[in-house]
Amino acid sequence: MDTFSHAAWGYAALRWRGPKAARLGALCGAGPDLLYLIPSKIEQVLDKGWAALFVSRNPGIWRADGPPLPPDLVQAYHGYYVYTHSLVIMTLVLGTLLLLGKRRWLWFALPYLLHIVMDVPTHERYLTPIFYPLSNWTFLGLSWADPRIFWPHVIALLTVFSWIWWKYHRQLTTDS
Repeated sequence: MDTFSHAAWGYAALRWRGPKAARLGALCGAGPDLLYLIPSKIEQVLDKGWAALFVSRNPGIWRADGPPLPPDLVQAYHGYYVYTHSLVIMTLVLGTLLLLGKRRWLWFALPYLLHIVMDVPTHERYLTPIFYPLSNWTFLGLSWADPRIFWPHVIALLTVFSWIWWKYHRQLTTDS
């Protein structure tokens, strides 16, 4: 699924905790992608210069029957993606937060977890290894751009945000 959608779901997941928590939820929802994309892009810029940021990609590379993945994407997958999208590593981080007494930060694991769980059935090429490093198991899902995923997803997002807007708008009118 695209990073923007993950951020939107992260926002929605924590909106009930207030607007500040919702904004941080959006960041945490996008977190797994940002935590692999940003370092890999920095590596590419250091290796190939600023032109590496403007390399156009064939949208078909995300489909299972698409052209071969570019080497920089394969490297980013093995260097970052497998770690940022692992439930095993997420569990270790959550356990560390618990041991350090940072319980209030545990809410922000919800959008991060939601991101990983949503990626499993919506990735056709860049498969999500949720049990890495214990296992390389992945699930061959459908591309999030597939109409069977895309349109229900758009409808669900519109429904959830309509409900959030309605609830927030109703609260504003009753408070006045």
